Amino acid sequence: MSEVLRYIPYVLLFMVATMLIYGWGLWRTQRQTGDLTRQLYAKARSRVKRAVRKNGKMTRKDLIPVVKNLTARQPFSSKQLGVTDPDKFLDALLDYMLLQKDLRKEQQGSKTYYVLER
Repeated sequence: MSEVLRYIPYVLLFMVATMLIYGWGLWRTQRQTGDLTRQLYAKARSRVKRAVRKNGKMTRKDLIPVVKNLTARQPFSSKQLGVTDPDKFLDALLDYMLLQKDLRKEQQGSKTYYVLER
């Protein structure tokens, strides 16, 4: 009987460790889509800023190739999120970047250019 009682703390510790690892995995899985979306927007935002800094003023048409085929992936996961419709994605991204004051619009004739906000 004393032999069995000696192993009970080890079994309980194993159970607690298993519960913690399972809970962390469940929490991570539930948040994965939101994390991938944030990661994709951050990556696209960085690329657009770099392209506008390098080229000066750019039109929306010039920025489409910059965000085309972007993907976001988390380590140790096979799931990834990518840009499938660059037009819609760029519209949402440019609105966000204008709201965050990363870019500003400049009108020249009938063309709209995006310039870095200093």
